[in-house]
This record gives sequence, structure tokens and C-alpha cells, in this order.
Amino acid sequence: MSRIYLRREHELTPQAARKKVDHIAEVLVKRFDAACDWHGDVLSISHPNVNGQVVVGTDEVVVEAKLGFMLAMFRDRIDEEIVRILDKEFPESKQA
Repeated sequence: MSRIYLRREHELTPQAARKKVDHIAEVLVKRFDAACDWHGDVLSISHPNVNGQVVVGTDEVVVEAKLGFMLAMFRDRIDEEIVRILDKEFPESKQA
């Protein structure tokens, strides 16, 4: 089983970060036909070939996913797509 782990720091309020993760969920639902449900500050993602979660912390967002056999061969492409979405929703902080 292949795994994806991505982490992004943010300087947003919890509500603003959650709103951005909601947008990510909309994209996942449309593109991958995944089911997404909130449980506190954790967005659970399920699909016949993917189980994962997006954890919204006070200063970071963490994406973890386990890809089933059918999607494991596309891991790099899926990883790139999630990175692209995260780059758009959570651009790197401009402060050094």
C-alpha cells in the first residue's frame, strides 16, 4: 500500500484554514469521486481505493492518505495534484 504525507504551515485563523480545506474537499469530490466528512478539525476522505485525512491545526495542515493497489501506480501523479492544490490554497509564508 502506498502512502502520501504532505504538510503545510499557515498563518490563518482556524475558520479561514478550514474554509480552504473545504475547497480542497470540493476538488477531491469532483475529481476523484471521494466522500469527505468533517470530524472536529479532521476531514476524513474515503474512496474505494483511498483512505485519508486532512488535519487542520492552528498553524499547519497535514494531508495523509493510503492508496489502494489500483491507485498506487499513480501515486506520483496524485501527489503532484494534491501539492498543486495545497500550493494554491496554502501558499508558503512570505516571512523569513
